[in-house]
Amino acid sequence: MNVAVAPARCGPGSSPETGLQGQVPLQDRLNGRSRQGYSCNLELVGQYQGEGTGTISDVGGRCAYLSTSSAGRGKKTSPGVQVVDAANPAKPVLARALATRAFELGTWESLKVNEAGTMLAGAGVGTLLGAGKLDLYDISDCANPRLLNRADSGDSLPVTNVAHEGEWSPDGQTYWTSGLAGGTLSAIDVSDPAKPRNIYFGGSSIFVNHGMSFNADGTRMYLASIFPAGMVILDVSDIQHRKASNRRVRQIARITWQDGSTTQRAVPVAIQGRPYLIAIDEVGAQSLGGGIRFIDISDETNPVVVSHIRLAIQLKEHADVVKQESAGNGLFKYDAHYCSVDSKVNPTALACGYFQSGIRVFDIRDPLKPKEIAYFNPPAQTGKGSQLPGSDHAMSPAFGSILDNKITDPALLQLQASNSKQPDLTADWCSSAPKFVNGQLWATCNDNGFMILRFTNGAYPVSR
Repeated sequence: MNVAVAPARCGPGSSPETGLQGQVPLQDRLNGRSRQGYSCNLELVGQYQGEGTGTISDVGGRCAYLSTSSAGRGKKTSPGVQVVDAANPAKPVLARALATRAFELGTWESLKVNEAGTMLAGAGVGTLLGAGKLDLYDISDCANPRLLNRADSGDSLPVTNVAHEGEWSPDGQTYWTSGLAGGTLSAIDVSDPAKPRNIYFGGSSIFVNHGMSFNADGTRMYLASIFPAGMVILDVSDIQHRKASNRRVRQIARITWQDGSTTQRAVPVAIQGRPYLIAIDEVGAQSLGGGIRFIDISDETNPVVVSHIRLAIQLKEHADVVKQESAGNGLFKYDAHYCSVDSKVNPTALACGYFQSGIRVFDIRDPLKPKEIAYFNPPAQTGKGSQLPGSDHAMSPAFGSILDNKITDPALLQLQASNSKQPDLTADWCSSAPKFVNGQLWATCNDNGFMILRFTNGAYPVSR
């Protein structure tokens, strides 16, 4: 059933959306209202914008690690991954930039901190697909990362891998990458971080891979499929247990769907003793009715979708509105991208980063009946594209330019002219997963950079 999730009830101090749930209406884009942003039970504590950020950033300790756009190479004052120290949450500051091989090239969806919060890894992806580059840093002192796989040249050692996405195994002994082409997977042993080595390179049984996650012991990989949309459960115990020879990846189950496209990744959780995957579709919510879905994997050989999270603007009946009002803001419309939970076991809240719809937070105590409790869609950075060479939204022609859009609406033609053939930036892309840190949300959006958000009106924590 194609219905919207129950909306948040906004308390005092909020600046609610003026249209549908998740929408930045055309009128707001044209009259400047979207430059004020929208909020509901969340407020800004502190921010470091810098030159904007890439698709995925991460946090560790009191620090944030901000990727920057590969398309902005040669234009950025501070290339590579930006290390932001948030010891003072009201005033996060740039501590340093890491511009080694992979980080300078661009890490796309591979920049990840391990579960222990002690190491940061990223593959050299560039625009979409890279090979052979990996930077591995010790972040025990989070504001002063130390390159671990250092070559004599002072840069990082090459490591065999093909990357679009990346993720750590739960024990931090393996860093995995997935490639778009041919369903390739790479597993890199980092037990000796000075000399990481590839221990698996092969196929995944998916035609085009996307993001991945793991069960608690690292023997199951939950791998997203771009085409067709869906998830595959893989047995990766040969790699996790370092089988001496003939290491294989075996498919346990596969689930696909037609009401969505380009599945991004899944968040594994256990709620009241039952295991679920929270799977996110990156594209197609408006035309196909996708969004975020809860998949029951109690029987891992037979995954079953049991519920959805869809914003009102994502419903099929609003597809034409979405197409018109966001035509100048890039490829991605009002879709979710990455999410995180406040706990992997019995989580109470799910926080998701959306393209154009901002940061959204949901009560998921009952996975069959999720409901929204808060949102924060930051101020649009309209007209500031030249100041944001680190933003994938602002700098990547394929993902932010209005040059190739066939616009017919008179108001949008006006918008196109006023922006002088630049990305219109009338709504930000919040493509990173917001993280729960000490009761706050630490979030990163392409144009607004790193933000620390505080819950208001008792929206969170949610009582168990």
